[in-house]
Amino acid sequence: MSLSDIKDVATLAGVITGTISLVYTAISISYSQRVNSARFWLDLRERFARHDPVHRRLRPGGAWSGGAGPTSADEWAEVEAYMGLFEHCEVMLRQKLIDEQTFKEIYGYRLNNIVANDSIRKEKLVRLASGWQRFIELLKRFRIEVK
Repeated sequence: MSLSDIKDVATLAGVITGTISLVYTAISISYSQRVNSARFWLDLRERFARHDPVHRRLRPGGAWSGGAGPTSADEWAEVEAYMGLFEHCEVMLRQKLIDEQTFKEIYGYRLNNIVANDSIRKEKLVRLASGWQRFIELLKRFRIEVK
């Protein structure tokens, strides 16, 4: 075997090793992205869980259904924090950091529950609409009318 043949074999071995490394790296990156995405959705679920009292009151049959709504300053602050979380989600959706379809499937009904509440809709989305532009953009994204 000549020096040229040895050089060719070494080059081929290097190409094969490089190709295997690239494939392994691509698979690892893809897996890491999926794991990070799953972790993100679970973290977001935790963030929404912190607003569970408001969510439960807004559900059909909840304390704020049938015309009732927040009355105290503390209740309004809770509603504002809940709506503020949705505004952060709108920013993440706009930046394509989260998947729109998944978000809609998991949290879309909550937006409808907020808009269905006359007190919140009239106060935050009509009278004070200028302060809730990101929230309103999120509603438009999912074709939810404020009325």
